[in-house]
Amino acid sequence: MINITADRDNILERLTQLNENKQPIFGKMTPQHMIEHLALTVQFSNGKKPIRLYVSAERANRNKHAIIYTEQPMPVGYKAPMLRDELLPLINADIKTAIDYLKNELRDFDDYFNSNKEAKPVQPVMGELGYTEWIIFHSKHFMHHFKQFELL
Repeated sequence: MINITADRDNILERLTQLNENKQPIFGKMTPQHMIEHLALTVQFSNGKKPIRLYVSAERANRNKHAIIYTEQPMPVGYKAPMLRDELLPLINADIKTAIDYLKNELRDFDDYFNSNKEAKPVQPVMGELGYTEWIIFHSKHFMHHFKQFELL
């Protein structure tokens, strides 16, 4: 498994290999949509975009156990309940700018937890996650989307 802290430079380097016309092997995101989607989920954990829980507490606990506390990868075809059917509008001018945007959000993730060691921001389908749990989630989430675009 990739690790968003230990493998940060490798992760960002792999993203620079993406061509804007690369077709996903599953899903409908473009490469830039995928990068911006990853940045948005990092914002849930870095204090910038707090989000509510979209499932029951019982369901969140089951999801947390299945995703965080097993070696299982995130399932292909899973659609988070807060995602719409249509893609979000792009917010960056191009892929390079989107990668820089993601890089900054990851840096802010590090800074946030360095200043708020006990923080437990809400993940929308797993509830409150501490730093280590967020590392596991983001690592699995990045791997999921890297597989989507054959970056692994």
